This record gives sequence, C-alpha cells and structure tokens, in this order.
Amino acid sequence: MIITCPNCRTRYRVAAEAIGAAGRQVQCATCASAWMATPSFPAGKAPLADPEPDADEIAHINDDDTLFDAADEELLDDAFVRADPGTAPRQRPRRRAGDKPKQPARQPAPDPGAEALARRKLDIARKLPLARIRRAGRVVLAVCVLAFVAIALLMRTDIVRAVPELDSVYRLVGLGTNVVGLDFTEIETLRTTRDGNAVLVVTARIGNVTPAIAQVPPVLVSLLGEDGAMIYEWSVNPAERSILPGDVIAIDTQLTNPPQGVERVRLRFLESGRENR
Repeated sequence: MIITCPNCRTRYRVAAEAIGAAGRQVQCATCASAWMATPSFPAGKAPLADPEPDADEIAHINDDDTLFDAADEELLDDAFVRADPGTAPRQRPRRRAGDKPKQPARQPAPDPGAEALARRKLDIARKLPLARIRRAGRVVLAVCVLAFVAIALLMRTDIVRAVPELDSVYRLVGLGTNVVGLDFTEIETLRTTRDGNAVLVVTARIGNVTPAIAQVPPVLVSLLGEDGAMIYEWSVNPAERSILPGDVIAIDTQLTNPPQGVERVRLRFLESGRENR
C-alpha cells in the first residue's frame, strides 16, 4: 500500500502489516511532519490495488520500495515516544529473507568418564608425599598457634611481670593483669573535721589472691575530680610488708585540708618504680 504525507504530499510504499488495522503514527522523512497513517481499505474487505503513480509522484517514492531507512526509523521512534511517553521504542530485529531463526546453544552433556578420571587424579595427588607434607605442616602450624594463644592467656601475669610494656596490650583486649597478686577491697572514704581542719580519711583492705606469699608494695592514693582528672596524690607504706596466701591486711591514711572538687579516690600499687592497678 502507499501512504501520502498530508503536508508535502510525499508518497511512500509500505507493507500493509507495517501499518496494521488500527493504524500507526509515522513521520515524513522529507518534511518531518508526523501523522496517523491508517489502511486505505475498509476492514473486512480485500485491499484495492494501488493506482499507478504518475511521473511526479514516482520521483517522491523511495527507490528501494521501503518507507524508512535506519535513520528514519530512529526519527519515527522518537516521534512515537513524544506522542506517548509511556511507550518505549520497539526493537525491530532485522532479518533477511531466507534466514533461519537461531536455535539456542545446547550445553554439552557431562561426560561420566571425564568426571571419574578427574576424581582419580585428585585421589592420586592427595596421596603424593608432597601433599602429605603440606597437610602435616598445616596441622603443626595450627597446633603452634593454639599453644601460643593458650600460653599468652594463662601466663599473662608472668609475661607482664617480665615485659611490663605488654600490660597495655592485654588491657586493650579486655584482659587485665595483676602483677603483684594483690587486690583492693572495701575501699571507703570519710570526710571529717579535726581541730577545725577538714580531714579526708581513706581506708581499704588488701588481699593476697596468689597461692604464695606476696610482698606488699607502697600504695599510691589519687584524688580524682568529676572528669576523672587527678587533683592530688600521695603514697602510703602498709604496716605489714608481706601477706600469706588468702590473707588480708588493712591500711588507712588521711589528708588534712584536701583540695576542693574531689569526687572519688583511686588506689594503686607501686612496684619497682611503676604503678600496678
């Protein structure tokens, strides 16, 4: 069938199925006018034969008997999208006459013989001496790592006593160390007045948590402010310098006219020039 542009009267020869019974929005390749092209024959009747165009009309008909080339198809698709934004341009596969539809590629069936051969090769490789050595090496490495971790956990007190710098590493992972083997309990503070002066009294009990006799080092008493900053501190020498396993001793100290802003008291042990919490 032939359709004619209503603006410039350019005519195009198209197949009837390209337009369809409901018509199709097309665009002229000459003047870019868009219009709704409809079949030129009534529904249900055979289409009439197209009249032979005259010489002037033949000059406007494409030589290749096609309505649009690739560029024109893209222009038409853009016009369709502008006319109906919800419609995406159709992808028209280009097929030549006589082309056969492509068949989906078939996956080759698995070869049972090849799978069995691969399993046998794997079994043989696992039995080679080098493979056995590698497996044994991995087992030994895993055992060594586990043993190192166990020693580092169980003997952390002795390790920190020998290398005090490692104490911060243990505290970083949440494992405190008690190098001196002593713990503070029942720490109490009392504010009172003596001879018209304010007095701060600090009392505590020290217990031996080791199975051996522990030496009691001097105790560092720190007065802390609301933000945890140290305000004032002093040291106290306990009356008893050694504690039997499981035994407890008491200490007490006092400070006259303590500074203002003290919120809490912290006690720590001093041993060989370093602090032990």
